[in-house]
Amino acid sequence: MTHSVYEALLNSNAVIEFDNQGYILWANPNFLNLMEYELEEIEGRHHSIFLPEFHQHELEYQEMWNQLAEGQAQAGEFKRLTKKNREVWIQGSYTPVRNLQGEVSKIVKMAVDITEKKSLSDNLEKKNKELLGAAIKAKAATDAKTVFLANMSHEIRTPLNSIIGITDTLAETPLDDQQSSFVEILQRANHQLMTIINDILDLSKVEAGEMELRPLPFNLPRLLDELNAVLGFRAKEKSLKLSLAIDPDVEEYFVGDADRLRQVLMNLVNNAIKFTDKGEVSLQVSVNRSSHKGNLLFCVTDTGIGISKQKFKDIFQPFTQADTTATRKYGGTGLGLSITKNIVQMMNGHIWFESQPGQGTSFFFTISVPSTTERKTTMHNPWQGRYQLSDIRHNISQSRLRILVVDDVEDNRHLFGIYLQKTAHAVSYANSGAEAVKMVAKEHYDIIFMDVQMPGMDGYEATQRIREMERQLNRTPAKIFACTANAFQEDVRKSISAGCDLHLSKPVRKDTMLKAISSYFSDAPEATF
Repeated sequence: MTHSVYEALLNSNAVIEFDNQGYILWANPNFLNLMEYELEEIEGRHHSIFLPEFHQHELEYQEMWNQLAEGQAQAGEFKRLTKKNREVWIQGSYTPVRNLQGEVSKIVKMAVDITEKKSLSDNLEKKNKELLGAAIKAKAATDAKTVFLANMSHEIRTPLNSIIGITDTLAETPLDDQQSSFVEILQRANHQLMTIINDILDLSKVEAGEMELRPLPFNLPRLLDELNAVLGFRAKEKSLKLSLAIDPDVEEYFVGDADRLRQVLMNLVNNAIKFTDKGEVSLQVSVNRSSHKGNLLFCVTDTGIGISKQKFKDIFQPFTQADTTATRKYGGTGLGLSITKNIVQMMNGHIWFESQPGQGTSFFFTISVPSTTERKTTMHNPWQGRYQLSDIRHNISQSRLRILVVDDVEDNRHLFGIYLQKTAHAVSYANSGAEAVKMVAKEHYDIIFMDVQMPGMDGYEATQRIREMERQLNRTPAKIFACTANAFQEDVRKSISAGCDLHLSKPVRKDTMLKAISSYFSDAPEATF
C-alpha cells in the first residue's frame, strides 16, 4: 500500500532527492522535464544551479540547508531557473529523511509547476496596482477640481455679495419706473449667476461625495406655497398657467431635507416654465403607488417643446441639454437634471420622464420621507412660526446691540453697514482677524459677523481665540456668525467646530442677516442659513 502511494506521488509530482548538503542524488522524469535537464547533467551537482539569484541570497540559502540537515522541513513558493535560462515558479516542499540511526540521510523535494498561476496572480496584482493608481489620480483630480471650484466660488461670490446686496438695497429705495426696470434686470441677472455657481458647486459636491442630506420635519403644503411665490411670477411673465396641487390623502408633515427637495422641485418646475411658450405647467403630489420605491410621488408636467427620443438616454448626464445647437434658444449649464437625479437617489427614490416633441414633457420622481406631526415639526424647526417679519423689525429697531463686522474686503464691511444703517445698533468694523481679537479684548460684542477667509489670522483662528478669551474672562459668549463664500458642507462643519454659532454663505442677503440677528433673541437651537 505504501509503495503504491509513493508511486502515485512520483507520477503526479516533480520529485528530486538531495544529500543533507544540497547535492543532487536523483530526480524523476517530471522534475527533469520541468527543469529541462537530463539526469546525468545534474547528478552530483549542487542545488544552487537552479537558483537565478544565488549570490544575492547565499547566506539565506545556506541557512535553509542547515535547518534541513537538522531535520526541519521547509515549504513555500520558489523561483527557479531551467537549463535554457527560463524562469519557472514552483510550489515546493523539502522533507528530511532519517536513517535507522535517526540521522538525516537525504532530502526529498516535491514540486508543482505554478508558473502560469503565478503569472496570472502577478498580472492581477499589476492590474490592481494600475487601477489603484488610476483611482488615486482620479481622486486627486477630483480633489483638485473641488479646491479649484471652491476657490473660484469664493472669488466670484465675494464681489457678487456686494452686487446682490446693493441691488436689493436699491430696490427698497424710491425708484421711478425705468429705475425699477433696471433693478429688476440686475436681480434676474444676479439670480441667474448664483444658479450657475450653485449648480457647478453641487455637481462638484456630488462627484466628491460631499453632498449630504439634513433631514428635519417640514410642512409640505407650505413648501409648495413658497415654490409658487417664487415661480408664479415667472410663469405669469410668459402668460402660462401654473398649478401646484397635493392629493387629499397625502399627509401634511414629513421628515426630510426640505431644502434639497425644494431644489429638485425648483429645477423641474423652472425647466418646465423655461421650455414652455404657451399652455400650462403643473405639479401634482400624490401617494406613491408606482413600482418604484418611496412613499411620495411628484409629477411635473408641461405643454412645452418636449424632448426627442435621441436625447432620452443622455438627459440626466452632466452638461447635457435637449438643444445643443450653437444658437440654442434656452440657456443654462445643463447640470440641473444631473444634480436632481443624484438628490432623488439620495432620498431613496427614482426619477424618470415621458415626452413627445412638440407636445410637452412629464417628469416623475419618488422619494422616501416618513410622515410626522405638526407638533414635532414646530419643535424641530425653530424658525417655523416663531418670527414674523414685523417681530424681527421690532426687536432690531428697539434693542441696541453691539455688533462687530469682520471682513478684509472694504465693500463687504460697507454693505453690512448699509444693511444696519436704519437700526439702533452700535456697529464696529475690523479688517482682519487679528484686529477683531484686539477689539474683542477691549469691548464685549453681542454679535460678531466673522469673515472666514482672510489673510494672516483667518476667521477660524480668530473665533477660537475669542472663545478662549471669553472663557478666561468669564464673559457671556458673543454670537459669532461665520460669513464665507466657502459653501461646502465641510466648511459648515469647520465653522461650527471653530466655535461659530451659524454659518452664513455669501452672498449674505439683507433678510438673511436680519434673521441671523433675530436668533440673538431666541433660546431655540441654532440653525444654518
